[in-house]
Amino acid sequence: MNEDNYLYSQPVLDFVTVSTEYCKYLEQCEGKELDDLLRVMRGLLPMIYLKATLLGDVPDATGWNEKKLTEADYDFVRGAVAQIMGEKDDFLDVFVEDFRYSEHPVLCTVSENLADVYQQLRELVEAFREGYEESMQVALYDVMDEFKMQWGQKLLNALRAIHDVSVNLNN
Repeated sequence: MNEDNYLYSQPVLDFVTVSTEYCKYLEQCEGKELDDLLRVMRGLLPMIYLKATLLGDVPDATGWNEKKLTEADYDFVRGAVAQIMGEKDDFLDVFVEDFRYSEHPVLCTVSENLADVYQQLRELVEAFREGYEESMQVALYDVMDEFKMQWGQKLLNALRAIHDVSVNLNN
């Protein structure tokens, strides 16, 4: 391991580790109880956000990685989370692009937001699993670029909705 290489720095390894845990949990969440999903997401989502922000400026990377995640993989995660969340999956959001053209909040789902985050992080995890440094660098740059543009906000939106469901679960 080259310690001078950014890909093997502690912040990157921490981010990839927590991303792996997130992906693993969502891939195995089918049949879990709502309180378990809420508890795990309340722990993982803030950690993912923190670890992403601690990366700082990721070195620019040119290149392209073939997408590993299939639509079926995405749909499985989204469906499993939607099944667990049930009627609590929906939430109103003002931090979405469609709100700019509307006077009313937009209906969103926790399941779709979590699946969108999953999609981004899973591609990163797969690149790191394969171990080709050029692919890893491109994946890391891409995931952080997308963090700024979309999935960081989706993570926070889902966390806000999960918090609301958690505090009102027994009411």
